[in-house]
Amino acid sequence: AVCGQPPPPPPPPPPPPPAPPPPPFNCNAGFGNWAATWSVPKKLFCCKTSGKGCAPPAEGCVFDCNAGFANWQHGWSEAKKAWCCKHEGRGCVATPCPPAGR
Repeated sequence: AVCGQPPPPPPPPPPPPPAPPPPPFNCNAGFGNWAATWSVPKKLFCCKTSGKGCAPPAEGCVFDCNAGFANWQHGWSEAKKAWCCKHEGRGCVATPCPPAGR
């Protein structure tokens, strides 16, 4: 600083980083008819990231029972629920109790 003058202002902060790109596919869009309408890349992406659009496993095939577990009731296919329940005890649908008095 020059004697008798205030110091120069600090430089401005750097700009924030850009937002991450959106996912390449919306795994909820068209899920009701995924087998017939989704492309193979969408099926692979959604199966891997959300457990949706996975082909029913052949005997011996495995599912990642951690993928999508936070929303397994709505996000997993019936085949994945059955496999994960049988093999890992996850995603099991409780059998409702009979009504009292019967």
